[in-house]
Amino acid sequence: MPSPPIALLWATAYTLRMSQKAMLRKALGEPDEMVRDMTRQWALGMCERMKIDVVAHGMDKIDWDRPCAIMANHQSYLDVLALYAALPHIFGFVAKKQLFSVPFFGGVMRGVRCVPVDRSKRVEAMSAMREAAEHVAAGTTITVFPEGTRSKGDRIQPLKKGPFYLVQLAGVPTVPIGIRGTAALMPRENTGIRPGTIEVHVGDVIPPIPRDDTKARSALMRRVREDLSRLAALPIVD
Repeated sequence: MPSPPIALLWATAYTLRMSQKAMLRKALGEPDEMVRDMTRQWALGMCERMKIDVVAHGMDKIDWDRPCAIMANHQSYLDVLALYAALPHIFGFVAKKQLFSVPFFGGVMRGVRCVPVDRSKRVEAMSAMREAAEHVAAGTTITVFPEGTRSKGDRIQPLKKGPFYLVQLAGVPTVPIGIRGTAALMPRENTGIRPGTIEVHVGDVIPPIPRDDTKARSALMRRVREDLSRLAALPIVD
């Protein structure tokens, strides 16, 4: 296994190479299903090459064929890898807008139905949440990191309101997921990637909440944060 900085360079090159290959096939007329298949190949290939084991718990509690909003804690870029390796389908993410400008990689994100959001512009961010809600209401599960940005790996940060507006607008259940171990393998400083084990803990389904009920939205935020703390085995820190 190469040193962590070299492993990070290799992983970046592998990601861009797989993205380029997927976009070439897309340009030749293949459907988005191919992009999702290649995204799965990328996740499993990265785990094999980086010597990362992803262990999932509680997967059988969820009917993954029904649309929902997945909400997971966020401490590392490896969180996306862990979810794609663990979940039975490739779902889109609500992701920061800058990632969509990366050559080839941005095209893959669109192919798996990711939704860009500019968190620095409130109006645009809310528009992105409405767009994501429309996708989910139409039958597409989407994943959100409600903390909004990566933590230090030692806490569950305060949650943003936007994802919970999404849930209300879409009228779908919420599935909390706690991810353990990614900060140790790839810290937020992005100094390298280390081998090891990542655990993905799936919580109980939370039923849909009324569309215009402010109290229900606040209660859902508290419930999700508590669930993420328990599932990720991290304390709640304001």
